[in-house]
Amino acid sequence: MHLFEVFITNESAREQLFSAEALEMTGAQIFNAEEAELVGFEGIPEDATGRMRVFVACAPSHEHLITSRLESNGAVEAFRLHRL
Repeated sequence: MHLFEVFITNESAREQLFSAEALEMTGAQIFNAEEAELVGFEGIPEDATGRMRVFVACAPSHEHLITSRLESNGAVEAFRLHRL
């Protein structure tokens, strides 16, 4: 499992990260910090700078597709990949 920590520009950016088709194709799931902890991603530290963020979980086989979508999305300030 891969977990992308995605820093977004605003609250509505979560809905703009991926098309429905991309989510269906990859099976990726998007969570806020509380939702991520509820599904088992425990111990997620707070962002020291207080930036808005969401988490995107996906299979390792979809890492490159998710990365390219995040890199080209104007609603994404930055992201980090956590390989679990």
